[in-house]
Amino acid sequence: MTDLHTHILPGMDDGARDAAQSIEMLKLEWAQGVQTVALTPHFYPEQERPETFFARRQKAYEELRSAIASLPQEKQGQIPGLVLGAEVAWIPGLADLQSLEKLCYEDSKYLLIELPFLPWGERLVLSLNDLMNRTGLTPVIAHVDRYFTMQSKKQIAQLCELGLPMQLSAAAMGSILMRRRAFRMMRTGTAQLLISDCHNTTSRQPNLDGAYSKVYQKLGASMAAELEACSDTLLKKHRENNIDRT
Repeated sequence: MTDLHTHILPGMDDGARDAAQSIEMLKLEWAQGVQTVALTPHFYPEQERPETFFARRQKAYEELRSAIASLPQEKQGQIPGLVLGAEVAWIPGLADLQSLEKLCYEDSKYLLIELPFLPWGERLVLSLNDLMNRTGLTPVIAHVDRYFTMQSKKQIAQLCELGLPMQLSAAAMGSILMRRRAFRMMRTGTAQLLISDCHNTTSRQPNLDGAYSKVYQKLGASMAAELEACSDTLLKKHRENNIDRT
């Protein structure tokens, strides 16, 4: 199992406050059967230069790697493999941003994007097309379920027509109404990825196992397996752990 959306890197954003909390979150992921975790801290292009973000991310990653290396050997083997990425806030003209490929999930051309929490309009859909055509990158839409209550069904449908990979957060399984819409998107294949979007060990902890259980109960084992396979295969190179990364 792969978790493609987390805020586990220490001190990067509103996620893990330090390496100790990061380790606890990774332990929870492993206990739930997650073998690969994408580290996707928030990146706000209007607030920070890419070079500054990359430097902060690398420092946080090295801090986490050092904390893992200090664990007993047996415990190190119970930490999922780690893949660097980012959750990039959408801005007009995003395609012009330098170093976009370095913001993708590593060893891929998939770029995780958080869309605005305002009405989108057709311009946003056109801009996503422009980004794909000009950069060769594929946007991955973060937690599409979080837009259900603020976007019209027409706007959601226009987004779905692009055929982009879309993430549904485990939190969507907690509300009956949101769960119904999420299940509908799974059935139709418009949303193919289930993620935790975890931020801590309490209010927003890793929770993929419970989400997959609800999918299994409602849509069956084949759908749960299909979602898991989609997340696993989006990343072409998996790391067994972060100790060997150079």
